[in-house]
Amino acid sequence: MAIGNLLYKSVYWKTAQLISSFIVTVIYARILRSAVTGEFYSLVYLLSLCTSLFTFGLDIGLNYYLSRREITTAFAVRIIGILVLLALPAGLSFLWWYDQPARFPGIGLHQLLLFSACQIAGVLMTVLAGTIFTAYGQNYRPAQWGVFINGATAVLSVVSAALLPGHRAVVALFFIYFGFSLIQGLVLLIAAIRLNAKAPVADDGVVDLANTVRQGAPVGIRDILRFSSGAFVTNFIFFVGARMGLYLLPYYATSANQGNYIQAYKLVEYAGLIAGFIYYPFITLVARDQAGQITEKVLLLVRLSNTAVLLFSLGVLATGWYLFPVIFGPSFNSMYNIFIGFIPGLFAACSSTFFTAYYFGIGHFRINLISASIQLISAVALFFLFTRAWGIHGTALAFSMAALLSMVYDCWMFRRYAGYTLKDLLLAGRSDWTRLERAIRSGLTPIVQRRTRRQKNN
Repeated sequence: MAIGNLLYKSVYWKTAQLISSFIVTVIYARILRSAVTGEFYSLVYLLSLCTSLFTFGLDIGLNYYLSRREITTAFAVRIIGILVLLALPAGLSFLWWYDQPARFPGIGLHQLLLFSACQIAGVLMTVLAGTIFTAYGQNYRPAQWGVFINGATAVLSVVSAALLPGHRAVVALFFIYFGFSLIQGLVLLIAAIRLNAKAPVADDGVVDLANTVRQGAPVGIRDILRFSSGAFVTNFIFFVGARMGLYLLPYYATSANQGNYIQAYKLVEYAGLIAGFIYYPFITLVARDQAGQITEKVLLLVRLSNTAVLLFSLGVLATGWYLFPVIFGPSFNSMYNIFIGFIPGLFAACSSTFFTAYYFGIGHFRINLISASIQLISAVALFFLFTRAWGIHGTALAFSMAALLSMVYDCWMFRRYAGYTLKDLLLAGRSDWTRLERAIRSGLTPIVQRRTRRQKNN
């Protein structure tokens, strides 16, 4: 499959997955309301911490070695299975120890452990099976399945809420969400295994990645872990630092306030996911840059990101006070004021994506590690300082200040590789939009030409 067509499909299905995920978020918010939503997503983010830890960065290592055909897909599947078997007892033991009756009222320990097992196994299989699809040039497939899973989740959730009374409907929604997480992981892993029967075309002919590797020294699990460890530690620190408020807030706020905070944070998260669409492709571009011209593209992407965030933020400031309660329900009446505190951090969270990708691409893991540590340390310190002073609104502001401090370091270090002024980091100008338009046209032209030829042939 041509690279342009592959990127087009990837962006198309990831966008569709993002929209369908937002629809599920709205449905759960309206049905569960702010208090139960706070408990629900508090559990989801706690489990996301576990799964992020237990990947051990193998999504990076497997992607690298599979793409280079230095390991087989059969070997990758065995690693995924072993990792799930190791993660489940460790994660469930943590939840057993961590369980507090007041933390998730109405959910017994046996249900909590069942939900956790589904989420840990499902997410791990989803993330790691995606590396196999990437190796086969089908990295849009996980997003494609994600759209179908989100659609089924949305439909069953609405039906359950309409047919079941009160508490039974809430429990049903928990089962649906975590059950489909497991189903998605299993479906993707099975689909990835079935790819073994197909023979993708490589540069040197038809190759079965399931049973064929390039000649050379064999690659083992130690090699994969060693390759993955540097980026994994940094990414995990970034992950924890960005979500520190979510993990500490249950001890300082009511469930209703948590629900409002989490929904506001999820908007920030969605914006970051959009910026992340080109995160891994951009790392590859940086790594292949021979002429040293990629720094100009970093600054261009930062300006485009800041402009997009500014327009989005102005739209939210103008309409959010009315739209948030209408979309998510009247119990989310505090969401607007909380989101205002997130706006400075939204600029940093999106723009820093491109600096992080650049430093990974040139192999300077240490810069990203220091940046991540700055965000984590400042997030913890500012949480206690600002939350005590301004409550839940201070928690959002603590996130923003920590993200900005991390980005200031990124920008300061970037001066080693590119001379720029403050204006180069602000907003996109007319020439930037012209360059973007040309890039989009050049990328879409081959796709349009292929479709035209197919229509003529038919």
